[in-house]
Amino acid sequence: MGATRRTFKAVSSNPIFSLSFLHILNDGWLASLPLLLPFIQKDLRIEFGQIGLLTSILSVAGVVLAIPAASISKRFGGFRILVCAAAIYSCAFILTGFSSGFLFLALSFILASVGFGIFHPVSFALIAHVGAPERLGAQMGSFTAVGDIGRIGVAACVTLLVSWLNWRNAAIIFGCIPLVFVFAMVMMTKKNAIWTVAGGKSEKVHGLHCNTRFIFAIASGCIDSLASSSLFVFIPFLYLYRGASTALLGSLSGAFFVGNMLGKVASGKITDRLGSHRTFIFSETLMAGLLIGLCSAKSVALIAAISIALGAVTKGTVPVINTIITESVADKRLYDKAFGIGSFANGIAAVIAPLLYGLIIDKHGILTVFWLSAGFALAATLPLLAGLVIDKWRMRR
Repeated sequence: MGATRRTFKAVSSNPIFSLSFLHILNDGWLASLPLLLPFIQKDLRIEFGQIGLLTSILSVAGVVLAIPAASISKRFGGFRILVCAAAIYSCAFILTGFSSGFLFLALSFILASVGFGIFHPVSFALIAHVGAPERLGAQMGSFTAVGDIGRIGVAACVTLLVSWLNWRNAAIIFGCIPLVFVFAMVMMTKKNAIWTVAGGKSEKVHGLHCNTRFIFAIASGCIDSLASSSLFVFIPFLYLYRGASTALLGSLSGAFFVGNMLGKVASGKITDRLGSHRTFIFSETLMAGLLIGLCSAKSVALIAAISIALGAVTKGTVPVINTIITESVADKRLYDKAFGIGSFANGIAAVIAPLLYGLIIDKHGILTVFWLSAGFALAATLPLLAGLVIDKWRMRR
């Protein structure tokens, strides 16, 4: 109990720690909910088409709420919204545990989608508000990597709990855990200044529509999402295509996710040293090369090595593009709106990419997808390069 109290005191004393802790909860529980579906499907005899629909529902609110999240955050305060979001997806887990059919499950997943969907645009804006400008890249990198701790650690626990109990009790227990943590966090951080960040009376602030640096940053981030957002779905199929055994499939996929986490931390630190634009352009170029290498690799060992490196640059660009967005917006009052627009654009790309890639695989084979992703990775550098050229031209004038 004493150790727990000291942990929460440390969390409450630093806004970055508070946000990181909520990020672990959000991404960990987001990754856990789909893992219940195989057990739910078997018990309630739900069709696979309905399982696919439930999975899609989890992503819908992230697109729908991305832009309104800015106004909501301005009105009530970003940290309050994140705490409420944790309570919402906690209730969704509990509701899932009591579900008796598809309609009840759909309601639970809609509720979960609302809780999960509003987290990232609000949290990235808060990091931009409270982070140190000279260390923004490293802080963005560490913050995004923390979410992977939840994905890797928390998600593994849910299936273990199901094996001990059953999916209903596991869902209810998992739903109660964030509620306990959130209540403790509210008690420990109620006097923290983070409660007032980005809060207060909502005011209309304009300027993003004529900000070419911001527009180019959003364009690059959107194209980057087309290149990377769905790779984790199709990489296992490539492993099987190259003859990897099913026993190694989990380890190879795990190598990709480990690369994700390491890349976010490393790219954030590199951004602070080399600059966000250089880091992004280098990462996208390297991503394209690794995708081409992955298509050509034959041995399982080489595929695993490339997977780790590819995972690093695939999601390593997330903190870099967030840093670029922050740097492109001079008025802090626009951070919430800027990250809302960024999340909306990336969400649209993340919805389009798997549909596009699936159609391409049916017609042209699995390798074509990775060649196309390499092309998108190189294309993602073009808007930023165009922005740099325009900036130099304006300076000369």
